[in-house]
Amino acid sequence: MEPWQRLPPLLLLYPLLLLPWSSSSTVCILDEEGDNCFCNFSAPEPQWNDIAMCISAVEVEILGGSHNLDVFLQKGGVANPGKAEDVLRVLRLRRLKLREAQVPAPLLNHLLRALTYTRIKELTLEDLVISHPPLQPPSPSDSNVGLTALKLNRVSLVGESNLLAALGPWLKPSLKALNLTGLGLSSVPCPDLGTFKELNSLDLSDNPEIGESGLTGAFCLKEFQALRDLALRNTSLESLGEVCQGLEVTGTNVQHLDISYNELRDTPQTQCTWPPTLISLNLSHSKLKCVPKSLPEKLQQLDLSYNLLMKQPMLPQVNDLILRGNPFADSVTLARLQGEPVPKDCEVPSRGTRSVGTPLALQVSGTAALAMLRGVRVFP
Repeated sequence: MEPWQRLPPLLLLYPLLLLPWSSSSTVCILDEEGDNCFCNFSAPEPQWNDIAMCISAVEVEILGGSHNLDVFLQKGGVANPGKAEDVLRVLRLRRLKLREAQVPAPLLNHLLRALTYTRIKELTLEDLVISHPPLQPPSPSDSNVGLTALKLNRVSLVGESNLLAALGPWLKPSLKALNLTGLGLSSVPCPDLGTFKELNSLDLSDNPEIGESGLTGAFCLKEFQALRDLALRNTSLESLGEVCQGLEVTGTNVQHLDISYNELRDTPQTQCTWPPTLISLNLSHSKLKCVPKSLPEKLQQLDLSYNLLMKQPMLPQVNDLILRGNPFADSVTLARLQGEPVPKDCEVPSRGTRSVGTPLALQVSGTAALAMLRGVRVFP
C-alpha cells in the first residue's frame, strides 16, 4: 500500500478542520458577511495554515500560485476521522474554486471523498495539472458528490486524456451545468455525458479541434431534453449553415446558443431548420461583414458585436440587437475600410431589413434601441 493510501480521506480539508484559526491574514480575505473567502498562495513560501479563515464561508476560491500541492500528502493524519466528518457535514460550503496548482491525483481523490460529506453544489477546477495518475474511482462505501455544476477549465490529467470519465463516477447524476473548456476535446464527449440527463447548460468552448464534424456527430445531445444553453466559442466552426445542420441532426431544443469567436461565413443555400426553441444567438467576434441571411426565425436576442459590419443592420423582428464594436459605429475605422469591396452575399438585403438610412432608433425596438443609444455612436 502506498503511503498516501494509509492517510485518511479528509486530508485536503485538514487545514480547515484542525489548524489554529486566526482572525487576520495577509493571504486569505473573508468578506464582512463571512460568506466569501479568497486565498492567494502565490508567495514563494505560502502560509497554507491561513486557509483556516475560510472555514465559515459559503464560497471559497483558492489560488495555488502554480505550487505543487503534494505538501498536503506529507502532513500527518486526522486524529479522529469520525469527528472530522461531522464537522464537514455542518460546513456552509456551497461553491469551491481551485486555480493554478499542481495537484497529485491521490490528493484530488481525498478532496472528492471529503466533499461527499459536504453540501457543496458547485466545483470549479481551473489551470490545474493533475499528476501521479490514475485518479481512483470511488469505493463501494463512498457516497457521490452532489454537485449541480462542474466547471473544468484548462485542466490536464497527466498520462490520461479523459478527465470527465475519471471524475464522472464521483458525481451524482443530478448535474445541471457542465463546463469542459480548454481541455483539448475533439468532439462532444457523448459516452461520458450519458449519466447526466438533467443537464440544462453545456459549455464546450476553447476546444478548437471540435469543429463542425464534432458537433454533427454528437447524436447523444438528443437525449438531453433539458438542455437549454449551449456554448461553442472558439471551436473552429466556419459555416453558419453547417452549424444549423449540426443542431438539426443532434435534435437539441436549445434556447441560447453561443458560437462567438469563430470565423463564420453565411451559407444561405444550406437547407436546414434551426431549433424552434432558439431565442438567443451570439455571433460576436466572428469576422462577419454582413448580417447572415440564414438566421433563426424567432430570435429575441442577437449579438453581432465586434464584427466587421459596415452598415447599420435593420432587424425589427429582433427585440435585443447588440452591435457595439462594429466599424459603422466608428468613423475612423469606417473611413479606413470604406474602400474595401462589399461581399456579394451582403448585396442582398437580409430578411426583414429596411433602408439603411432610417434612424437606428426606428429600426429596432424595445431593449435593442435602448442598448444602441447607450453603447453605440450613430453616424448618418
